Amino acid sequence: MINKSKMRQAALNLIYAVEENGGELSRFDLNLFWRISLEKETDHYRVALCKAIAHVARATADTARLLAVRTAAVAEAMRGDLTAEKLVNEVERVQRRSSEFESALAAMRYCARDPRQDTTDKLEICCKEVINLAIAVDGLGRDLLPTFADFPAYHSVLEPLKSAIKRRNKLMMTVAALANPLELEGQQEFTGLLRCARVLQQLRPAAEQFALAVLSKKTQLEERLSALLQNYSTARLDVVDRCILYIALYELEYNKLDTPIVVSEANALADTYSGGKSAPFIHGIISAAAAAKA
Repeated sequence: MINKSKMRQAALNLIYAVEENGGELSRFDLNLFWRISLEKETDHYRVALCKAIAHVARATADTARLLAVRTAAVAEAMRGDLTAEKLVNEVERVQRRSSEFESALAAMRYCARDPRQDTTDKLEICCKEVINLAIAVDGLGRDLLPTFADFPAYHSVLEPLKSAIKRRNKLMMTVAALANPLELEGQQEFTGLLRCARVLQQLRPAAEQFALAVLSKKTQLEERLSALLQNYSTARLDVVDRCILYIALYELEYNKLDTPIVVSEANALADTYSGGKSAPFIHGIISAAAAAKA
C-alpha cells in the first residue's frame, strides 16, 4: 500500500503543474510529467537494485573460479575426442558467459562508486546487463547438464563440473529473480528494494487518480473556496496554497475525512511546499469549511 502522504505530495505536484500550464488537462503531457516527477524515486530504486545485486553476488568469485577450473579439466580430458567436441564447446560457452557476468558485475560496482555520475541511468543499464547475463548463464547451464549422461566415460571430470554448474546456477537464479522485485515479498534481505519497487509501481496510478478526481471537481471547489475567502479572490492566492486548499476541501467534502486529518495533511503540504506562514491561513480556511459543513 502506497504511503498516503507521499501520494498527496505527488498529487499536489501534478495539480500545481496543470494549474501553472493554464489548467487545461487535455493539453498536459502526463507521461512527461511523471518521467520527471518520479526521477528521485527511480534513482532510489536503481541504487537499491544495485545494492541487492551486489549483496546476493558477494560469493560469485568463488563459484566463478570453481567453474573455470573444472571447465578446463573437462576440456583437457576430452581433447582429441571428436564425439565430445560439441559438449566441450557448450561447456566452454557456459564458461564464457560466466566470465561475461563477472565483467558486467565489476562494471556495475565501479559505476555505483563513480562520483562523476550525475544520474543513475548508466547504473540501470549495468544492473540490467548483470541480470540478463545471470539469466543466460542459468539457462545455458540447465540445458547442458542433461547431456552429461551421454558421456559415462568422462564421469570423473563431468561430475565435479556438474556440481560447479549447479552451485553457479543457484547464485544466477537468485540474481535473475531481482528482475521482478515485487515477487520477493517476505524476503527480509530485499525489503528496501521491494519498498522502492512498490513506490514506482503504485505512486503514479494512485496520485494521478486522486489528482484527476480533485481537478474534476475544480469548479465546485473554486466556488466553495471563494465563499470561504469572503471578498478575497481565489486568483490572488498563491498557486501552491490554492492547490493545497483544493486537495483539503476535496478530502473534506468528497472523501469525508475527519477535519483533524485534513488539517494535519494540509499543514504538512504547506510546510513542505509553501512555507510556514501559509499553514495558519490554510488551517483557518479548512476550519471554516468544516464549521460551515457542520
